[in-house]
Amino acid sequence: MRARAASASWDGHEHAQQRRHPCRHVLSGRHAEGAALRRRAPPAVRVLRAPSQRQQLEALKARGDANGVEGLEIVDREFIVEREPAVDAPVALWSPETGIVNAEELAKALLRSATDAGAIFLPGTKLVGADRQSDGMVLRTEREQIHARVVVNAAGLYADDVSRMLGGETFTIYPCRGEYVELAPSKRSIVNGLVYPLPHQHSLGVHIVKTMNDDVWLGPTACFQERKDDYESNRLPIEAFVEPARRLLHGITIDDMRLGGSGIRPKLHPPAESFADFLIRRDRENPFVVQAAGIESPGLTSCLAVGRLVAQLTDAGD
Repeated sequence: MRARAASASWDGHEHAQQRRHPCRHVLSGRHAEGAALRRRAPPAVRVLRAPSQRQQLEALKARGDANGVEGLEIVDREFIVEREPAVDAPVALWSPETGIVNAEELAKALLRSATDAGAIFLPGTKLVGADRQSDGMVLRTEREQIHARVVVNAAGLYADDVSRMLGGETFTIYPCRGEYVELAPSKRSIVNGLVYPLPHQHSLGVHIVKTMNDDVWLGPTACFQERKDDYESNRLPIEAFVEPARRLLHGITIDDMRLGGSGIRPKLHPPAESFADFLIRRDRENPFVVQAAGIESPGLTSCLAVGRLVAQLTDAGD
């Protein structure tokens, strides 16, 4: 069962200011309660290891404030010990509005809402071709043809392939695998919430998440690869997580960890670049296509806001 941290835009990229959809607003109401979607709110701390990083932490807080994140506070060692005694840091950025959601239950809740509103879900249906016509697109599957006024390309790791099939813009999705380890059951109680380091070039960095089931994950790593479907080849050994774990928690050893899962991010930039924002707009080549591509994990907790934006873009073409 997967969990996902639900925090607003307080990551390490300047362009994150473009994402003004704090998830505490979008994951609320019937989706968080009426749809029986479980949500828990363990506050998060983002920690620094050296006084020289204080300026970076303050810049991160300023960015979060500008994005409307409430309650952010730079706290001292005494504050950290009171709330996360196992965390090894002299100073941290405290985020009391952060929470976690069950990603699988969120997806199921959204599917129920969509089908109740008349959407038709076709699982296991492969797109094999598409033809542009004067009034829209004709999509060809292995079983039928579907006429669409507008096509939203939200194909994740395969969004670049689908865009080419639709006659849309040319871009490249770069698969970037992230791997996790889990703390042994005997060590789960030493973590109360979410603990982040200062951001890594390509990700939030290896951080700590306490899930809905009280499992504790450390990850994800960030490694670009060629294949979009390879989750297991050349997995990192547990030893690779020991040092990142020790930067956050006191006294963690290799015996305290075991291998966890992995996932692949659909990045819009190659390894030599550090950031590319989500691609959410009307396609510049095909007016019957709306792109929703290159959406990494923040897109899950901001999915309702992304959905509203995509709906506006589809309606704007009428």
